[in-house]
Amino acid sequence: MQTFRISLSDGTRKFHTVLQAPDPASAHVRAAYFFDTSKWRILSVSLTGAVAA
Repeated sequence: MQTFRISLSDGTRKFHTVLQAPDPASAHVRAAYFFDTSKWRILSVSLTGAVAA
């Protein structure tokens, strides 16, 4: 599992969160699942590190 930093914005506000996923595509899908993408736009998904099993 890897740790990804997700940046989101609603046009006026911006925030970051951290999710664990096996790859960047999965992290993007998880962010879309947890946050209402009709309101929050995913700006970036960046790798922050790996998690030891």
